[in-house]
Amino acid sequence: MPTTRPGPALVTGANSGIGLATALLLAERGWTTYGTVRSEQKADALREAARGRKLGRRVHPLVLDVSDHAEVVRAWKDLPEFHAVVNNAGYSETGAVEDVSAAQAKVQLDVNLVAPAVVSACALPAMRRRGDGRIVMVSSVAGRASVLPLNGWYHASKFGLEALSDVLRVEVAGFGVRVVIVEPGFFRTAIGDKSRERSAALGKRRASPYAAAYQRMERMLELVERFAPSAEVVARTIVSAIESKRPRQRYVVGLDALATIATQPFIPRELTDLAMRLVSALPRR
Repeated sequence: MPTTRPGPALVTGANSGIGLATALLLAERGWTTYGTVRSEQKADALREAARGRKLGRRVHPLVLDVSDHAEVVRAWKDLPEFHAVVNNAGYSETGAVEDVSAAQAKVQLDVNLVAPAVVSACALPAMRRRGDGRIVMVSSVAGRASVLPLNGWYHASKFGLEALSDVLRVEVAGFGVRVVIVEPGFFRTAIGDKSRERSAALGKRRASPYAAAYQRMERMLELVERFAPSAEVVARTIVSAIESKRPRQRYVVGLDALATIATQPFIPRELTDLAMRLVSALPRR
């Protein structure tokens, strides 16, 4: 069942992958859609994609780095009152825990965890006044299960996002605002491309104790990119959560994500750890 007449929606990280697919699908369904991007070049890419689908009048690129939290707050006064916000912007700071600096870890948390909180906080006053609204947090199966060695900070950011979202859902439910978590598995997105590039660079450090693991990860990501489903599958779930009168608290998207979450309670952690080390070519004793 659809909600009331579509109002404006905001999608962060809208120039590629899940964000782009979501922005275009919302526009196709009649939503005036704003999409944040980090540069004019990416804004042009979003405009071109919208024109190609004859959606140019409904899609509005917004050059805004959501990890610059003060700038988000300053920019908000010039934006419309959004009915729906999709916190999609994110990336993976690939690397073993000892290979990721504190500065890199802070940027990962700023983008994947703090930015969704800031964007949501900016959107909430208008949603409360209207007594209606949707906040969709694009998490990951990595926010429910630690199954990706060499991605510890990505896991930390998504586990944190899940906790933050659960608390926020309770805080704002009485105002008519619904908070939804979407947990995709592997899909074709720019995150995979960047992780593969990072793994390739780290794998060239022959003296690294994790060199073999980085090289294995690069090959695995190449395989995933070849067979992973389109990001449009996730976009359809996000739009359904926005338009539903009674959205679920969580949507798990992808057969791999469903299988991971379904089997997690029944497999001893020792076996999971061993399997991850074997698959990732990590050292064994």
